[in-house]
Amino acid sequence: MSELLTKYDVIIIGSGVGGLTAGVTLQTLNPEMKTLILEQHNAPGGYISGFRRKGYYFDSGAEGLVLAGENQNFRKAINGLNINLEYLPIDPLEVLHYDDRTITMHADPDKYQQELIDNFPKSEEKIIKFFKTIKSLQKEYHSTVKEGLDPSFRELIKIIFTRPTMRKLALRSYKKFLDDSFDDPDLKKILGVYNLWYGVSPEETTAVAAVLSFFSPFYHGHYYPKGGMFAFAEGLANAFVNRGGEIQYRKRVAQIITKRRKAIGVRLKDGTEIHGKWIISNADLKRTILEYANLKKFPNAYLGKVIKKDQSVSGFGVFLGLDKELKGYPSHMAYNIDAEHHINNTLNGIFDPKEVLIRIPSKIDPGLLNDGKSSVILFSFAPYNWRNKWNKNNREKYEETKEEYADTMIKLAEKVIPDLSKHIALKLVATPLTFERFTLTSQGSWYGPKRGGLNLRFQPPLRRLKLAGSNIEGAGVPPSFYSGMKTAKYISKRFKPWQRTARVLFPMVSYWTNKLKMRVLTNPARFKMRD
Repeated sequence: MSELLTKYDVIIIGSGVGGLTAGVTLQTLNPEMKTLILEQHNAPGGYISGFRRKGYYFDSGAEGLVLAGENQNFRKAINGLNINLEYLPIDPLEVLHYDDRTITMHADPDKYQQELIDNFPKSEEKIIKFFKTIKSLQKEYHSTVKEGLDPSFRELIKIIFTRPTMRKLALRSYKKFLDDSFDDPDLKKILGVYNLWYGVSPEETTAVAAVLSFFSPFYHGHYYPKGGMFAFAEGLANAFVNRGGEIQYRKRVAQIITKRRKAIGVRLKDGTEIHGKWIISNADLKRTILEYANLKKFPNAYLGKVIKKDQSVSGFGVFLGLDKELKGYPSHMAYNIDAEHHINNTLNGIFDPKEVLIRIPSKIDPGLLNDGKSSVILFSFAPYNWRNKWNKNNREKYEETKEEYADTMIKLAEKVIPDLSKHIALKLVATPLTFERFTLTSQGSWYGPKRGGLNLRFQPPLRRLKLAGSNIEGAGVPPSFYSGMKTAKYISKRFKPWQRTARVLFPMVSYWTNKLKMRVLTNPARFKMRD
């Protein structure tokens, strides 16, 4: 690890996908720039990462990438930064197990439509009409927004007012859209499964956002980086370093240093001060504004908006290493999922798991097997404040609570994978407090600020401080990726390399220029009254 300099052009707090993308973009556009990423953990990526324990590989959070297929927009954006990875298709997208039926979510809209018709024959006409509407909306949106997932305001207006399907659904919630389309509650439950991606109920999700996001994998595929999600984070980190950037791990920021309403650097937890011309925070929004920065530098109205922003849901995870390979199972499965009920319970502070999400990374990429043995990840949403923050003040009770719910999750998973508990060689358990400790997101939130309402802009009212990631663009890998690009391009346009060269070659120029300015400004003759 190299020694830290005392001054950089740009300092980035956090190596989540937004921070990494900002760094890669800056160094690609300005190879002479000195950019530093400070990461409090020992590896890059945040939730967009992975880890190994005793040879078993586990994804930390994100489980795939949309629009990452050949010639698709997100893939083009990644390749545009010369980050060339192999992406493996996820198919089926999910297999939903219920006590009375099993639904396979095929990575093909026609096959998925037929799967639903086979399971709900009385709703055949309604299902066909529903998918026809979805197909029209997908076509309208992607024919208008040619590049990226971040259309301009003008593009959005054009979409809404010139595209009939978009206009029809513009003011509806996804719940209203489902209620208007179907009568069968079980069918609506299945079509609302991907609300788990936002951590908000169908009632809080707009119909347009839901259709574009939740059905994109069926029309455009869902992809997994070869080598796991860590390979994606590592690819970004390596590209950043290879282009002249610097990453320092286990460096926790304690404060953003300000001067005259301008961010001028950061102070680390060990007291080290590092100065930079620009500061980008990919860290948690509330920590950035309410903890790291000087509150006196922000207008009360802005602070109020940050304080009122609720955090998204967190969760409970069980990471299992088995003594054998699981054969005959898909990579993505779920048992008894009712997204609306599950999300509302979590938001209301209730944790009584009756459902579980199951992930087996090696079923997509066999290279992730541990000497022929499988790893399994079990997930469920969970409230941060459950049982007085999981009995965190009593270590023994905290561990007992973890084990209690880990056993509950394993028993639920055995509804799909019988005898799972008999083959566990490694077990790791994560509560919302675990996610908070490893990512420093407030309340261990998985998606940053709760989705809904207007996002805050990437330019807070403090000069030279910019934001990136789910702080501003919402949950998901592509939105965070594009936000990093957006912030980096803004700074890049204002970066003048000759200024830094002048400082290096002529260090006294700035000093004497400022001296001359002060003489002029303080000259009494300047303020002499004139006739």
